[in-house]
Formats: sequence, structure tokens, C-alpha cells
Amino acid sequence: MHIEKRGNSLLVRFTHDGKPYSFSLPKHNNPVGISNANQKIAQIQKDIAYGNFDNTLLRYKPRTLGKNPTAITAARLFELYADYRAQDRELSRSSLDRLKGIASKLKQLLGDKPAEKVTESVAKDAISRWSEAVSDGTIKERLFDLKACWEWAKGKYHTTEINPWSECLDRARSRGKGGQSRQQNKPFTIAELQAIVTAFKAHPHYYHYTEFVIFLSHTACRFGEAAGLRWKHLGADFSTAWIGESISRGHQNHKGTKTGKTRTIQLSPTVISMLGDRRNRLKPNPEDLVFPSPKGLPINDHRFRARAWKTILESCQIEYRSPYKIRHSAISHALNNGANFIALAEQTGHDKRVLLSTYAHAIEQECLFVDIG
Repeated sequence: MHIEKRGNSLLVRFTHDGKPYSFSLPKHNNPVGISNANQKIAQIQKDIAYGNFDNTLLRYKPRTLGKNPTAITAARLFELYADYRAQDRELSRSSLDRLKGIASKLKQLLGDKPAEKVTESVAKDAISRWSEAVSDGTIKERLFDLKACWEWAKGKYHTTEINPWSECLDRARSRGKGGQSRQQNKPFTIAELQAIVTAFKAHPHYYHYTEFVIFLSHTACRFGEAAGLRWKHLGADFSTAWIGESISRGHQNHKGTKTGKTRTIQLSPTVISMLGDRRNRLKPNPEDLVFPSPKGLPINDHRFRARAWKTILESCQIEYRSPYKIRHSAISHALNNGANFIALAEQTGHDKRVLLSTYAHAIEQECLFVDIG
């Protein structure tokens, strides 16, 4: 390793594993700068000896400001990560909205704190305050994004050596394994689903969504898949539906479905009859959405949940669970009814390996042990 003088700057050169490395220290050609350069060389030699060498050299370069800074705030770091993710054409509109929301929340929680000052304790404190307003499930989803952002930033921006969000995510996962969120995952019973449909049918403002809820309850489709269903996707006799498009926050999902895969599902007699009556009543075109909003637009899941769904559950005095739990419930009831879980995974577009552990819960709890008297 050696130092070369270049005008007012210094150039540090060295070779590691046969590969040449170099970086410049602008305006360091003075006694203080030379001493600083020697300290950096000592740090590099130490990192190589202990297997901690940063081959991006970011750890050893000066922190840059101005047009392309490497030392930035945590909120700005996540904004740049969101911009990077936005380049993925397959990323859904809702995912982009989620990333923008996280950047805004970081600004609120951390202010102008530099990303390199976000330690594990700072991250824990921020998550603790955030969790007062949202569910554990939401926190866990956001932590996946935060951890991914800090991993992406390595070699590009100055952050702490240890990802500060990793332990927070591990703790969130362990809480889930401990069963703390079990109650939130409780499926709707058949009686509750029937009461919900009846309430929608009788409501003066939200009756429009009755058949949409019936379809969700009988098919275990994701909300966006049902919202994106068009008449051309249905079989001639309405016994099948092709699932290959979806709507997210009222916008077309570029990826198609959540997994990017298509499937054809078999529909029950109740749904077949409902769709036939609906077509005769609406006289739709093949390109029309099967279940549009009252104004003829794609259903926005956020507005549906905040207005119609919450109102209906309150009127039925049913414990609140999100509309997504309709899918969870339909799968659980199918398994409880003896459905083949491999065939069910194919019909619902779910991973066969985790369907049982993620969605299957006993509907009616009962003692399964033998009473020996």
C-alpha cells in the first residue's frame, strides 16, 4: 500500500487478492491529510486481516456532500430506495404507495437524523412509537422494506455496519410465532359471512357490493383479483373464471396477479347463478369489469375497507378483520370441509408448501383427546 501525491490531493493505492484498488482524498496533500491517509491505510490492513474489507471502498472514502452525497438522512435514503424500486415495471401501484408512505414516516419519526446514525437502539425506539398506531402485521411488513433498503445502501451510502432493522424484524417475527397475532387471523364463521352478505344487501348505500362480497366468499380470490375480473375472463356458462389480472388501489397491477401467475378456477352453483343474473341485468361488454364501483370505476380496496366494510361489520357486531380475511376464511372452510390442499393451492394461487400453516385454522374449536375417565 502506498500514497501518491496529486497536486492538492492524495491517491491511496493498494492491491488485495490480486485486484488493484485506489481512491482519492481531495485537498489532503498536507501534514494533517497525510496522517489521515495513513490512518485509513491502517484501517484497510486491519479489515483485510479480520475479513471485514469493504471492496466498495465506501468505508474508507471521505463522506461526500453536494450533488451526489454519500452521507444522507435516513428519510432521504429511503426516498432514493423507493425511486430505485419504482424502476421495476412489475411493481404494483400499492407497493409504490407503501414505499412512499414509509419514507414519509421515517421523516416524521427520525427527522433529519443521518442514516449512519440510525443504530439498533434508534431503530427500536422508532418502531416502538410507530407500533402504537398500526398493527404488528403492518410493522413486520414495513420492517422487511426497511431492512432491504439498508442492504441496498451498502457500498453506496454511509450507514452503520450492522443493519439496524434486522433485530427489529427478528423480534416482530418471534412475536408472530408466539401466537400474539393468532386472534387477528381468526377466520369468519359461515354464520358471520352470511350475516355480512345480508347486511350488505340491506344497506341503503353499500348494497352495490353485495355480489362482489359473495364472489370473494365463494372463490378465495384476492381482493385485487376479483376487482380486476372482466366479463371476457368468465367461461361461457360461468362455471370457470380466468384469474390473470388484478387491480390495486383502483389501478391496474402491471404484474397481473400478486405472484405474476395466471390460473383458472372452478365456480360454485351459487356464483354461477349470481353471475348469470348479473349479466342479464347489466348487459355488459366483454371488456367491462364484472364488479366495478358504483361510479363504474375499479374498486379501490382502501376506500372499500374504510367505508363500506368497516360500517357493515360494525352493524353486524362482528369483530373487525380486514376484507383479506374473506380469502383466509374461504380457504380455511374448504380445508375444514376436506378439500385436497394441493388442488386448493392451485385454485387459490397459493404456495403449496405454506398454505396449511398460513391459512388453515380450525373453525370450531373442540377437544380432540380421548376421555379415559
